[in-house]
Amino acid sequence: MWADSPACPGGEGARIAAIGAGDRPSAATVVKTANGREIVLRGPLVAAGAPHGQIAIAGGAAGAQRGPTASGLLIQGAAGGPFAALSPLDGTAAPRALTTAYLGDLALASPPAGRRGGEGLNVHVERFFSDRFVRNVSARSAGHGPVEALTLAMDFRSEALVVWVQRGALYARLVPNRGAPRPIQRLASVAPRVHLSALLSDDRHGIIAWAQENAGVTSVYIDRSRLGVRFGAPQLLERFSDPDGLGSPTASPSLVRLSAESVLLAWAGAEEGHWVVRAGPVDLEGVLTPSTIAAPGADALLAGLAPGPDNDALLLWSEPAPSEGGAPDMARQALLAARATEAGSGRAVFDEPETISPPGPVVDPTVAVDPDDDAALAVWQGEAGAIEYSVRSPGAAP
Repeated sequence: MWADSPACPGGEGARIAAIGAGDRPSAATVVKTANGREIVLRGPLVAAGAPHGQIAIAGGAAGAQRGPTASGLLIQGAAGGPFAALSPLDGTAAPRALTTAYLGDLALASPPAGRRGGEGLNVHVERFFSDRFVRNVSARSAGHGPVEALTLAMDFRSEALVVWVQRGALYARLVPNRGAPRPIQRLASVAPRVHLSALLSDDRHGIIAWAQENAGVTSVYIDRSRLGVRFGAPQLLERFSDPDGLGSPTASPSLVRLSAESVLLAWAGAEEGHWVVRAGPVDLEGVLTPSTIAAPGADALLAGLAPGPDNDALLLWSEPAPSEGGAPDMARQALLAARATEAGSGRAVFDEPETISPPGPVVDPTVAVDPDDDAALAVWQGEAGAIEYSVRSPGAAP
């Protein structure tokens, strides 16, 4: 699933290509309803699993005025279509966040369309047994100013944790499965460039991790809540000058819940003047002993982390080749993956890395794992912006 620009053949809008038999994608098609009407979604797009084995895609609505308060659209359907609209009555505006829980529940968070100043922040929940939103919560954000870096997490009870940045501060709010939203919690002041990840555990604890950049320095934090999702002081995991003049990868940090209910955190760190990938289990005491993936004499840039079905996760990263002057050549990146498991010693253990793609252009890489059979899919933009992919069938190499 991706968004084409107005200059692309067929014009602006979302495109889908379902992966079928033989691990081959179908031809790219525009998104359509059951009666064949085209649905035009503007990027940026966000997607998540939805009830009944379907997928949900959210983006800007066709014909809507562009801008932070422009109306959006949420659609839902099978991977190959058709799709139907599922947007709330009050609409959505950017930014939008989607998440799913392992029962198949779907949650959407966004400011309402047309609201100026970013003072609204609504949450909508579709339960795994339904085909519509059954809970719609309208709430206020932290005041005036645009909502940024919006992130959403959900547990098996369909309670939702909403995390966002507004006016230079990081906020969190719990939306229970019934009753009013809990009070807004202010976690910390943050730098202008920040990446968030959040997780809501079934034991009524929440975890928020973030990486922020300021004047060429990256700081990575984690905040683990007390019982009842009440956050305290954040913990600094790492702070360093950005290696090789590269900013922190957008996939850092990444939090996932493994199939046995343990939690794994991956983030981008630094060693010996280069970017490295770190990963470690998280429990009530904090981040346990982290493990490190490094590229000798070069950078390893975190690109994605996806949970698998066997208490494992698949870690994706890229390694830019050095240019003649020694600086990383971002137009020549190899893409690699490794399976990660949690060892009894409280640390992450990696299998041997697999090379997914030789050095070449790698833009917006992402990874997903089938929770049923451990099949994995990595997708990225390659040469001339083409959509490239690699599939790892169960028990096979990519």
